[in-house]
Amino acid sequence: MQFSFAIFDMDGTLVDSMGYWDQTCEEFIHENGVDAPGVIDVLKPLTVQQTVEYLEKELGIHVSVTEMSARMCKIMQAHYEQDVEIKPGVTDFLQALRARGVKMCVASSSPQYLVETCLAKLSLKEYFEFFLSAEEVGKGKTEPDIYYEAARRLHAAPSDTMVFEDAMAAGLTAQKAGFPVTAVWDTSGIAEWEAFHPLADYAILNWKEAEEILL
Repeated sequence: MQFSFAIFDMDGTLVDSMGYWDQTCEEFIHENGVDAPGVIDVLKPLTVQQTVEYLEKELGIHVSVTEMSARMCKIMQAHYEQDVEIKPGVTDFLQALRARGVKMCVASSSPQYLVETCLAKLSLKEYFEFFLSAEEVGKGKTEPDIYYEAARRLHAAPSDTMVFEDAMAAGLTAQKAGFPVTAVWDTSGIAEWEAFHPLADYAILNWKEAEEILL
C-alpha cells in the first residue's frame, strides 16, 4: 500500500518493552491484594488517569494518579535507560520510509518524557516529526483523539496515514477512525493476536515482513 504518513505506537511496536510494563502493573496490583487475570490487556491502551479510575472502579484499588504515576514511571524510566531494546529491523524500516519521503510520528500511551527517554537512548528520535502522548491529548487509545491529533500535526488525511499498533484495542480504534492499520506481533499480545490480525488491514510478525509487505 502507498501511504505518505505513518503513526507508530512505541511500546510493543517499535521497542520490546511491554514485558516490563506488564511486570510493573502486575506487581502493583498484587501488592494491593488483588488477583485479576487478563487485566493487563485492558490497561494497555489507557492513560495513567484512566488506569487509576479502572483500578478503583473495577478492582477496588484506591490510589492517587500522582502516586501511581510516580511509582510506575520511576521503575520504567530505569528500564528504558538500561534494559529496553529496539525490535529487530525497526531502524531499517524507518530508514526506508524516510527515503521514500514518508512523514512519521510516535503516538504512545506512555508519558511524553518516557517516550523521549526511550527513543533517545535507542537513537530513534531523528526519524520522527514529533512524539505525542495520550496523556497530553487527555484520552487513551480506546478513543480516536490521539490519532486525529497526530494526523492534524502531520497535516495528513487519515486514509493516507498508516497506523502501526501491537494492541488490538488501539488498532481497532484507529481503524474505525478511518486509518489503515498494520497489526504488529508482540509476545505480550499473544492472547489476542489470533483475533487481531485478521481484522487489521495488514499484519506483520516482524519488521522484515513489513518491508516485504508494505514497501
